[in-house]
Amino acid sequence: MYVCHCNVVTDRDILESIANGARCVADVARETGAGRTCGNCISSLRDLVCQHCPVRAERRTEPDAAEREVGVAGAAR
Repeated sequence: MYVCHCNVVTDRDILESIANGARCVADVARETGAGRTCGNCISSLRDLVCQHCPVRAERRTEPDAAEREVGVAGAAR
C-alpha cells in the first residue's frame, strides 16, 4: 500500500526502515523520503511508526526538533 504518493513510498518501505533502525518519524522520513513534500501522509507514517517501532512514542502536540530539522512537511502543522 502506498503511504506517500508524492515520493512513492509504501508501507513495506516504512517497515523496512524501522527494521533497519529507524525509531521515529524523522528517521523514516530521512531514510525513505516520505512526508517531505506535501505532508498528507504524516499521520499514516506516524501510525506505522507507533505500531511497529520497538520504542513506543508518546503522543505530542508539538513536533520534535528532529522532525523540524529534517524538514518533514507535516511537522509544522
